Amino acid sequence: MAETTFAAAVPPHVSPALVWEASLDAFTAEGDDPFVAISRLHDGPPIRWVTDVAYGRSGWLLTRYDLISQAMIDYEDFSAERPGMIADLVGENVRLNPIEIDPPAHHGNRRLLNPHFTPKALQALEGAVRAGCAALVDAFAEKGGCEFISQFAVPFPSYVFLDLMDMPRDLVDRFIGWEDAIMRAPDPRDRMNAAREVYAYLKRHRERQLDEPGNPLLDAMVHGEIDGERISYLASMGMFYVLYVGGLDTVYSTLGWTMRHLATHPELQQALRDDPALIAPAVEEFCRAFSVVTTHRQVARDTVFHGVAMRAGDEIHLPLSLADRDPAIFPDPHRIDITRRPRHIAFGTGPHNCLGIHLAKRELRIVIEAFLARFRDIRIAPGETYRYHTGRTFGVEYLPLVWERA
Repeated sequence: MAETTFAAAVPPHVSPALVWEASLDAFTAEGDDPFVAISRLHDGPPIRWVTDVAYGRSGWLLTRYDLISQAMIDYEDFSAERPGMIADLVGENVRLNPIEIDPPAHHGNRRLLNPHFTPKALQALEGAVRAGCAALVDAFAEKGGCEFISQFAVPFPSYVFLDLMDMPRDLVDRFIGWEDAIMRAPDPRDRMNAAREVYAYLKRHRERQLDEPGNPLLDAMVHGEIDGERISYLASMGMFYVLYVGGLDTVYSTLGWTMRHLATHPELQQALRDDPALIAPAVEEFCRAFSVVTTHRQVARDTVFHGVAMRAGDEIHLPLSLADRDPAIFPDPHRIDITRRPRHIAFGTGPHNCLGIHLAKRELRIVIEAFLARFRDIRIAPGETYRYHTGRTFGVEYLPLVWERA
């Protein structure tokens, strides 16, 4: 049986020398640090064919910063347009917009959204982000500790999303439940049901904007024009859905790894308290070291990439953790060095770089500022340990913290 599965997973054009018969998810879950675990691939070939690269599917895996960057930039050979990925979940022929739309169509859709995610535009949201952070911290501040993931890291980006979309915060539990099912439910039917419930709610919210304009971002997604024509229903829904999925899992995961590191490095906590100007470069280094996402593309046409023959339709997977811990680019890559000033690609590169990059960094900075200002000696609770998951996103699942009040 194993030989049959292996043979079926390797197309004829793949050189046997490049085949790695393994589960990537299982490999990254070996040990207590998935970033160190996956970085073992730096010792092998820069391009591999993995028989279980994701969800039991086979495909290419790139393991070096330069190759991953090149594939993200080259949309003509490595397309982000993957028919059926979201459509199969939600039951409509929709794509994540603009993530799953290649240039030139990508540019018009992106232009509608860009003005609402500049640092200047996001200043108007900062008060609400700080208020959401403070409200969550207030709930456990006097208790001397918290389970950071469930009590803060998961609900916090959901608050930000609800504020951004003019939705009531009392929806937070419902949105968190949907998110968890979409990202991690073992039964595909549960993932599909959660995705369809989210999509139905977003559809109703969009319909309300048709008659009640006011929020500039929502107005752009509903009434905006692309090349002189009003945005289509499916393009609009693709934007609504991408804003839902785009910031929740990534921000919560990065927050978890960041707080775990701070909780085990009291000297860094104190350095950031003593000089808050160091928090911004620290955020950049945390984003590099904890690049949580594995993105992927589809080979658009037969090509030879760095000597490797690839065929149209092949999947190609791009773990950003492998790029941003590549020792050829970042000396001593597993060491957190806030003076490093890294040229990381934690938010991607090329035309599909993350729309919410400035918002995500602002959220991380605000959270670090809040916890360091209100608490001293933040640490993992004695006798406890943390738990994590791998997959398309590396995330901390359980992080029990204790502290002293400032």
